[in-house]
Amino acid sequence: MQREGYVVTAEFEAGHWWFLSRRDLFMRQVGLAANQIELTRLNRSDRLEILDYGCGTGFNLQFLAQFGRVTGADVAPESLAEFQKTVGETIVDLTKDTSGLRGSFDIVTALDVLEHFDDDVAGLRQIRDLLKPGGQLIVTVPAYEWLWGGEDEISLHRRRYTRSLLKDRCRAARFSVLFLSYFNLSILPLMTATIWTKRVVMGKRALQVSNLQPTQDWVNRLLYRMTAWENSRVGNEAMTLPAGASLVCRMQRMPDEATS
Repeated sequence: MQREGYVVTAEFEAGHWWFLSRRDLFMRQVGLAANQIELTRLNRSDRLEILDYGCGTGFNLQFLAQFGRVTGADVAPESLAEFQKTVGETIVDLTKDTSGLRGSFDIVTALDVLEHFDDDVAGLRQIRDLLKPGGQLIVTVPAYEWLWGGEDEISLHRRRYTRSLLKDRCRAARFSVLFLSYFNLSILPLMTATIWTKRVVMGKRALQVSNLQPTQDWVNRLLYRMTAWENSRVGNEAMTLPAGASLVCRMQRMPDEATS
């Protein structure tokens, strides 16, 4: 991610409707994963081990900590120093050897991370190695190449996803998909109109500017209300959506292949 991407994230992640709504969704997904894993654990007195892979500023660690002992991990020096918002949690530098962490975590979150990998299957396999047997991974990714915009450029994305592409990538990395859905359907028409209007009016310059911009309080509240209901339902797996600006997937590490 370019430095500008961290600047934008650090500025907006606490109160912007997009971050608030996504947080509502993935916290429900983590809660479902935690409940399922707790039922299968022999020693339930131990705290669950949770990793936020690609944690960025670390802002979400404080929320994830309600489910267990939380660790952050990121590859960019900016997230590990200048923009770090976390206090007290362990932060792992992914540019260094992480072999000692293999099989350490019950739950891993990778929130808008896969699109940064040159090889996303290899990236998923790296994350899989960090999970305990039967551990679960929750990912969110941006949807549809035709929604490519400034956010993708400044964040150095490699791709956007469809439902079928994400499912194929997860299975290729030996994950069992437990739940998969689009989300942010309610604002998909608005996002589409905004991105394509910028393309027409600004041309290539539209790809150099983040789509996250300051909004008036009432607009922020309105957009949050528009997305919060559907995302809470999707997060609780009470419904799946046929389209949306993003995708969420909850999956489980499949057993290692037998070797002869």
